Amino acid sequence: QQMMSANPIVDSDGGVAEDASPELLSGTIADVDTSSDTLDEPVWDTIKRDVVQLLIKFYQVMLPKNSPRRRDILKDWDLYGPMILTITLAFLLRENAPSDEKSQVFTGVFFILCAGSAIITLNNQLLGGTMSIFQGMCVLGYCLLPLLISCVVLKLVAYVTTHLAVRTIIVALGLSWSITASLGFVSKSSPKSRRALVVYPIILYYVFIAWLVLNDVSTLSSHPQPSSTTPAHSSTPTTPSPT
Repeated sequence: QQMMSANPIVDSDGGVAEDASPELLSGTIADVDTSSDTLDEPVWDTIKRDVVQLLIKFYQVMLPKNSPRRRDILKDWDLYGPMILTITLAFLLRENAPSDEKSQVFTGVFFILCAGSAIITLNNQLLGGTMSIFQGMCVLGYCLLPLLISCVVLKLVAYVTTHLAVRTIIVALGLSWSITASLGFVSKSSPKSRRALVVYPIILYYVFIAWLVLNDVSTLSSHPQPSSTTPAHSSTPTTPSPT
């Protein structure tokens, strides 16, 4: 109070204004919410929270119609979930490649998945969409899950059959699921008049990935080895008949 009386507040007319109320000078600059501060959080709690968020986004992709929080995948985006799916799919697709081409197949699939999602998101932005590039990579990456499941199912079915019709049905189910889930997230963030230009590259993106999964057939199963059973040659020498 002594400091306030010693330094009176001067108004715009040059006169001395009334002393300010102590309530106006007290308080903080801004209300800081410390509930989201995770610096002092245990590592296990951080990992558990991230895993729960990962599973929630997987649920939003697999059941997009029944998920009331389907927009959370755009608000709380992350890239480690899509990175896990991308690396896993690239590893699965390289298994049936020749031994001298495994690294090229893994690098090519990884590059196509990452660069393709970035280009599609950039196309959405150029057409007036409101989705950022990281949000787009997050959505398109998480929507790879149905195609990844199709790839795993094909690996298991290959022990029974590699018939093209069976493989096509499995891949078609994963493809339709991925496209349906991705369009449910992306279409709301793009202008309605240009939505077809946004949807078309997404469909091509997942169709190309589905084609890679469909053609991932083991060389041993597609080209069976010839039978090793050969007629045995007689080892007994033949004696000439007497003349």
